[in-house]
Formats: sequence, C-alpha cells, structure tokens
Amino acid sequence: MTNSFFRNKRGVSEIISSLIIMLIVTAAGAGLYAYSLNAFSSSGSSFLLQTSGKEERAQERLLITTVWWNDTTDYLNVTVLNYGKIELAIDAVYIDGGQVSASAFTDGKGETVATESLVSVKFTSPVSIVDGQNYEIVAVSERGSRYVVYWEA
Repeated sequence: MTNSFFRNKRGVSEIISSLIIMLIVTAAGAGLYAYSLNAFSSSGSSFLLQTSGKEERAQERLLITTVWWNDTTDYLNVTVLNYGKIELAIDAVYIDGGQVSASAFTDGKGETVATESLVSVKFTSPVSIVDGQNYEIVAVSERGSRYVVYWEA
C-alpha cells in the first residue's frame, strides 16, 4: 500500500522547475536593478549639485577696491568689484581675519552685482576703529568666494 501511494504521485518535470527558477532569478534581478538605479541616480544628482557649485565659485572673482570709515557715524564702507564671469552677491564681511562678523548692514549685503560692476557694502563697524591701526577685512560672496584686504585706518 505504501508503494502504490508513491507510484501514483507525479513530480514536476525538469523543464518546468528550470523555468520557475529562471523566473524567480529574473524577477529578483529586475528588482535589484531598479533599486540600484534609484540609489545611484540620487547620489549622482548630489554630485552634480556639488560640482556645479564649485564651478560657479571658480568663475567668481571679487576685489575690495576701497575701504573707508566715517568716524562720526562709525560706518565702514567696503567697495567690492566683481571682475568674474558671473554675477555675485556679498553675503558677509569680517573684520580682523574672520574673528568678528559685521551684522548691522545698511547697504549692499545680498545685492546682486553684475560682472565688471561695483557694490558699496556699508555697515556699522563691529569693532572699534583706531586711527593708524591695521585691520584685516574679508568679503565673502554667497557662494563662498573670499577676498582679503589689509586696511590701515
């Protein structure tokens, strides 16, 4: 009775089992491929954004042409020339080599400066200015380009 039980059962043919295994492997491969496309495209777009930012920063050129101080109002005026290939905007000005940041701007901060144009950035001096003393002034664009000038009050 036991032998007849196994004889009446039929198994799956080798061809059908091979097709089922190939279908499972193909579906798993397609899923893995779709996942990897998504993962690599997001890291690729992040790389493109970083590269684009560096390229724009390389095209920026700024130069502090003049610094003057009004001792009655304690305003500093930093005139910046854009001689690069693209527009720029001044984001920050630091006194004494980046130690003290100007915060009370009255004019020029964030203003778009066309190529071969000047902008006058005016702000209340964050440090007390002393006649005859040297100061390091740093102008920084919104993209991070910097220009340093040494100025004697």
